[in-house]
Amino acid sequence: MKCAKCVHRKCYTEGQNCTSISPADVKDAYTGQQLEIMKAAACTEGRFYGNLTRLEETVEFCKLMGYKKIGMAFCVGLNQEAKLIEEYFAKFFEVDSVCCKVCGVPKENLELEQIKPGRETMCNPLTQAKILQEKGVEFCVTVGLCVGHDALFTSGCTAPVSCLVAKDRVLAHNPLGAVYSRYWRRKLGINPPEQV
Repeated sequence: MKCAKCVHRKCYTEGQNCTSISPADVKDAYTGQQLEIMKAAACTEGRFYGNLTRLEETVEFCKLMGYKKIGMAFCVGLNQEAKLIEEYFAKFFEVDSVCCKVCGVPKENLELEQIKPGRETMCNPLTQAKILQEKGVEFCVTVGLCVGHDALFTSGCTAPVSCLVAKDRVLAHNPLGAVYSRYWRRKLGINPPEQV
């Protein structure tokens, strides 16, 4: 599959199926909690598309799902942002949050590469997931977890996970800035030939 290179997108405009997967197979894939999540996601998209921020959409989705307790796994470098996000979520839900440096374990404990010399605390995404699971959260959001750490957190969670903030230290946590900016497209070698 190379859907990113498709020029007609007929799956979207005409319902064309470019796979051997039948509509019945797709229907069978969504059962139980996954079907409930799909229904709430479709409602969130349908009702609020283009009208609410992702932060607001997350709240509306969680309300549709009937969640009472949500968790937030955040990067310590975004602690001020996490505090504001938690304050907003707390208007609607019980919120537990856990910082990436939880337990304060030095990187040398796992023989991890360091950014600078001296004692450096490792990120601890599996423990973030464990703590939130033990707190009984029904849904988790990630706020600025590093690439790879986010994957470990998600794999360690039993509750559904959604990324609220994708970390990008260079582009103010807006990874799409790299494809929106002509300068960055040229630097990355992905500038369309018709653009300077």
